Amino acid sequence: MQSLERDYKHYYYIIREGISLKNYEERYLPIPVEYKRGKPKEHDADVLQLCAQAMCLEEMLVCTVKKGYLYYGESKRRVMIEFDLELRQKVSTTFERMHQLYNKRHTPKVKVSKACKACSLSEVCLPKLNKKISVTEYMEKNLGGGMQ
Repeated sequence: MQSLERDYKHYYYIIREGISLKNYEERYLPIPVEYKRGKPKEHDADVLQLCAQAMCLEEMLVCTVKKGYLYYGESKRRVMIEFDLELRQKVSTTFERMHQLYNKRHTPKVKVSKACKACSLSEVCLPKLNKKISVTEYMEKNLGGGMQ
């Protein structure tokens, strides 16, 4: 199986049943690779994220994505993840729950932890945005001075 690296996040492998890419005669199989700065986590958020990406690729490209990889920068290791029915069902259940919360206009409470400091979304984090501050605190933070 010959491989073609298209960009830093996805690898494509030539197969008969794969997808077509512009300017290439062969057919390719997409395999998502998610890069994480840290190390593998005890919870399954990384695995669910990767599986959700695979499910999106399947829908967009009308193909089947059977596996993907999580690459952890701290350990410099790549972990293969197979997208079995149980994992796909867990992603679907998570999406359903997310849509229920969204339709109710409910933002779940988040436990702020030291992991938040390394999060790529820390600047736009909803728990911080939802935190009520006094007018004086707002003026100090955003305008460089309090009320006179």
